[in-house]
Amino acid sequence: MNSERILMSLLVVVAILATIPQAMGVPWGIALVLLGLVTGGMGALGGSAAERTLIYVLAIALPTFSDSLDVIPTIGPWVNQVLDGIATGVQGVAVAVVVMALYGRIMPGSK
Repeated sequence: MNSERILMSLLVVVAILATIPQAMGVPWGIALVLLGLVTGGMGALGGSAAERTLIYVLAIALPTFSDSLDVIPTIGPWVNQVLDGIATGVQGVAVAVVVMALYGRIMPGSK
């Protein structure tokens, strides 16, 4: 298992933990953003233009689409919260990909 899969799996686990009411005192949002920044900063994601575009679209669209799950009785709000947590991590990935792309364009011969 490579580090990208481990970090993405950890991101999903932390997003699930963030939905547990008893664990609300922990700053899960910061942990999700940091996991996303580390994942995106490692450079494994965002290698091609299609992957970068997918990350940007997912970072924008996932919270919007997950809000529609609230109409499903009982399980909908929980799934919405998990997907919102994943979206927070993906937004961290998107920020890291943008920063790495800018760095690659500004610094000559860095890649």
